[in-house]
Amino acid sequence: MSAPFRFDRIWTFPVPPAELWAVLERTDDYVSWWSWLREFENDGLTPGSRARCTIQSPLPYALHCDIRVLAVEPARSVATQIGGDLRGPARLDIARVDAGSTARLSWSLELGNPVLRSEAKVTVVDATLAAAVLVGLALNATMGWWWADIAAGVVVIGYGLREGWRALRA
Repeated sequence: MSAPFRFDRIWTFPVPPAELWAVLERTDDYVSWWSWLREFENDGLTPGSRARCTIQSPLPYALHCDIRVLAVEPARSVATQIGGDLRGPARLDIARVDAGSTARLSWSLELGNPVLRSEAKVTVVDATLAAAVLVGLALNATMGWWWADIAAGVVVIGYGLREGWRALRA
């Protein structure tokens, strides 16, 4: 599996937790709140309920996810398990504060789609190779280190051999 993408953010709202919860229960409105959320079909915000969604960022592919609600404490928390193209736990915690309430959204998701996992690896390889070449060229151009470009080539060859060996063993 790929390394998880972790997210942990807190927002403050000028309303009490019960009022915030009432808004969050309007799951049919979710698509209008988030421009990247193209589809969201659900059967409520209760333990055991499920949702299916499609997320379409500016990138040229859509992510399809299934969300299973594991636990709900109204006006306090929702714990879920995400499946599909993204996989892992996600949680929303609501707390009362002087200014109203806070909502803390956290998740640790991995790519579940094997094609996306492969593409992520290719992107890392491409970035590593490009960085090695650019560093070699920059050192040659700025410091006159003619051998830095050759060293970058050796790094590229070594990395290619390592990835090829890993591919053969997989």
